[in-house]
Order: sequence, then C-alpha cells, then structure tokens
Amino acid sequence: MLNTAGNSETNVATGATPAVSRKASLSPSAADLQAERNGLLPVWIRSPKQGPEHYSGFTRAKLYQLAGESKIRSVSIREPGQIKGVRLFNLASILDFIARCEADATTNTGMEGVE
Repeated sequence: MLNTAGNSETNVATGATPAVSRKASLSPSAADLQAERNGLLPVWIRSPKQGPEHYSGFTRAKLYQLAGESKIRSVSIREPGQIKGVRLFNLASILDFIARCEADATTNTGMEGVE
C-alpha cells in the first residue's frame, strides 16, 4: 500500500512478541567438538571441486590419497541406503601431517634450527 508521500507502508500486527533468544546448553558431544575447534579454523572441511583446498593447499586428489593411506582422518557421511554422500576431512589431522612432513624434512637434511 502506498501512502500520500509515495512510500510503501507495512502493516505490522500489534501485540506480536519478538522471538525469544535462548542460549541452549550444548550436549557433551557438541561441547567436545566445540573444544576441538582451533580458534576460527573449522574442525572438518570438504575437498575442493577444483584447485587447491583453502587451508592446506592440497588438491582433491591429494586429500583422497592421504586419506586412503590413513595419513589423515576422513569420514564419509551418507544416509542409510543412499549411494551418494559427502566426505569430510579433519583439518587438524591435515595440519599435523604437514607439520610431521616439515619435521622429517628438517631432520633428514640436517637443517635443525633453520627458519
């Protein structure tokens, strides 16, 4: 509806109460997952459709390869009876793998203490 100034008016029901915001307590498993989170980094990530993954720089193929070799954690989530689902990769395990590779490289080349 337009008023005389040409602006639209919105009819709001009187007596409507705003949504009540409640802070629900987390279940123990959700609290564990929240504690597992490292600052602003997510706990689980999806593999990229193309190009490198944002946090690690690994491609989709490399993530699947490392997961297949049990070098990083991954989980497939799908409903019972479904063919397709989603595979998630644990970001902490990916970053730990990179740190192990870095440590192995420095000890194998004798470059301890070099930054």
